[in-house]
Amino acid sequence: MPQLLPMSRAARLAGVTRSELQKKLRDHNIEAFEGKITVSNLLAIYPDADLESDPVFERVQQIKADARPKRDYSDGWLPDPEVLMTRLKEINSVLMRTKSSLNYVEQLLKETLQRLSHARSLKGEARLTVVDELRDWLEHKISTEMPHHDPRAALFARDAFLKVLAPTVRVLSTGHEFFVEGRDSLLEAGLKAGLHLQYGCSSGNCGSCKARLVSGKATPIRPHDYVLSTRERDAGYILACSWTAVTDVVIEAIEARTPAELPIQEIRAGVDHIERLADDVAILWLVTPRTNTLRFMAGQWITLTDEDDNSAGYPLASCPCDGRHLQVFVRRREGNRFAAAVFDGSLATQVIHVQGPYGDFVLREDTTDPLVFVAMGDGIAPIKSLVEHAISIDSAEWMHLYLLDEPAWSTYVRNLCRSWRDALDQFRFTLLPAGTTVPEIVDQLGADHADVARSLVYVAGPGGRVQEFATDIRRLPDCTDGSPRVLLHEQ
Repeated sequence: MPQLLPMSRAARLAGVTRSELQKKLRDHNIEAFEGKITVSNLLAIYPDADLESDPVFERVQQIKADARPKRDYSDGWLPDPEVLMTRLKEINSVLMRTKSSLNYVEQLLKETLQRLSHARSLKGEARLTVVDELRDWLEHKISTEMPHHDPRAALFARDAFLKVLAPTVRVLSTGHEFFVEGRDSLLEAGLKAGLHLQYGCSSGNCGSCKARLVSGKATPIRPHDYVLSTRERDAGYILACSWTAVTDVVIEAIEARTPAELPIQEIRAGVDHIERLADDVAILWLVTPRTNTLRFMAGQWITLTDEDDNSAGYPLASCPCDGRHLQVFVRRREGNRFAAAVFDGSLATQVIHVQGPYGDFVLREDTTDPLVFVAMGDGIAPIKSLVEHAISIDSAEWMHLYLLDEPAWSTYVRNLCRSWRDALDQFRFTLLPAGTTVPEIVDQLGADHADVARSLVYVAGPGGRVQEFATDIRRLPDCTDGSPRVLLHEQ
């Protein structure tokens, strides 16, 4: 039975993004088996991968500072992080050499058995001659042909090291997988990976994030006030917000897969700060209590109500990986008293009532199709949330964001989009001049992507322009049959 690697782990072992690996599989006509790839296929795609120069080690440098023992442990409980990492790397090297030798010996045993089977069919001197030749052959093989480098062994050792640094968690009900790095709890790691796990307070008080440990080993990393019953503990239940993975684990947890599976929540949030981008546009940052964070999907919207009972609805501009720090774009509009409170400063000291989330303009996570985002006007808010979530789950073959420019976006929005482009190989960003018409946007998209019909296109902005885009894109040569799939958010 060939060894199968989950797609996410295979990408890490090859030192590439998951989307890049998936593109390679398609280019080589290699099919994944239930989201997994064989070791031999991985090595066939990346035969020249430098498994000795491991980017995993480089990423680990970022969490070294957090590797020190907690204050309540005695000095010397762990060696200095630099020393610890050096020792682990040496163990990894020994493991690779050992595994390489084992692989070679295993192959020798198979060949030896084949030769012995042949010897059994002989008699007398002929048999003795074959046995003597077999002995000489084995001595030669062992003394002169022991391997110095075995790609399979290097992959095995690297995988083992990765499991120490970042164990894999698989959610039984959905099959979704994610890594646990640094000091993250199971919940924190899952949210960072873009999963919509059920939780409430995220601090060990409510018990909403209860999960059953099906296999593997987990350990608590912080105390929690919620008390699990004896029956729950015996059944393997833990709190995902307060436990982390020690080894690769499989858990049984509640995970929302559609907007309808997320409950409408009511939360009292404080104003963190307000940043003015222009005279008529501001970014409002809200922070929820630690015991009551917001569960939402990228692209959804919420209703905000201030202490004077002024209400307004806004798309969330933040990533669902952090349900405590919420971000919305607020534009000054005549008759909108909530927006007026944002701009006159009276909102800064108030407690805001948050209700939601609403809407089904969300990322389709069950596909690896290319993604096109078109943001016009205030459509930048939900598009920003979608892009950040798409980056976190790293499943799309490529992404391209088209932003219709306007003076209000100042350097904040433009620089944010450029930072995504500079940091991600599979991400493109096009800033369209102010005044660009919808047909001109469609023409630009068609010129950039001849295969746009196989993409998912997310369009957000003023209602009339969004509908015009949905109609106009059908005139592109490869879109006359109803492709691509276009998802709309009208404001």
